[in-house]
Amino acid sequence: MISLVLCFCLAVVVTAAPGRDYIELARGGRIVGGINALPHEFPSVVSLQRLILTQSTHVCGGTILTQRWAMTAGHCILHSPEGARFAIWAGSHEILSSEPNRQVINVDHSIIHPEYLGGVNPSDIALMFLANYLNFNDFVQPSVLPAQGDLAVPGPATLAGWGSTSGSVNIMPSTLQKVQKPIIDFDTCEEANGGPGNTPLGPTNVCTGPLTGGISACAGDSGGPLLVIENGVQTQVGIVSWGWVPCGSIGRPSVYVGVASYRSWIDETIN
Repeated sequence: MISLVLCFCLAVVVTAAPGRDYIELARGGRIVGGINALPHEFPSVVSLQRLILTQSTHVCGGTILTQRWAMTAGHCILHSPEGARFAIWAGSHEILSSEPNRQVINVDHSIIHPEYLGGVNPSDIALMFLANYLNFNDFVQPSVLPAQGDLAVPGPATLAGWGSTSGSVNIMPSTLQKVQKPIIDFDTCEEANGGPGNTPLGPTNVCTGPLTGGISACAGDSGGPLLVIENGVQTQVGIVSWGWVPCGSIGRPSVYVGVASYRSWIDETIN
């Protein structure tokens, strides 16, 4: 049986609907079907690193909101080991190399959306308050967000992240990946996920194909952005939340938090 997964975490089973298990993927990892991004092509994208003693490991993606705030998926924070410490790497491209433009800032504390209670949930969003200020430059810039309620998402959209490049066995790249994906409407997404009530899909979610398979977010992409790029402006319309394993399965979409539905909460929280 194909299993529905969060695009990131350790093998914890969460019952979300009768007769079906929703399994969170092992954290870490490239986008399935993607290619290398150009160096610093996406200056708002960050790697969320979990800190253990003197070591740090990529666990999720994220984006910059202001010099003191960044955004990721709620499950990247909530399902981490108790007492876990985090940092963001901004201005990164090759996360396994030493990068002169990288800014490493510890996360002081995180705020998870109050409606996100774990597992697979439409409100899978968290904000991270940084311990120090980011320095904005050509390599580090804030994300552009849609207005509250601006739910129309023109396609195609671009996914960027350091998630697994393999649908079944995690293969972890060092280079930021990108791939262009079509937006699919809610009714099509719901049907592809088994019909109404068969998954925790909600009207605030945004979905992408292609349903022909082979292109998908995967482990390690969670929390990263889905971007609509028009006239050089990269607008973040989604946050990678969940999908199906194997990643890139035929007939299965990737699912994102729709940023426009949470813009007011984002603004109120960081202000």
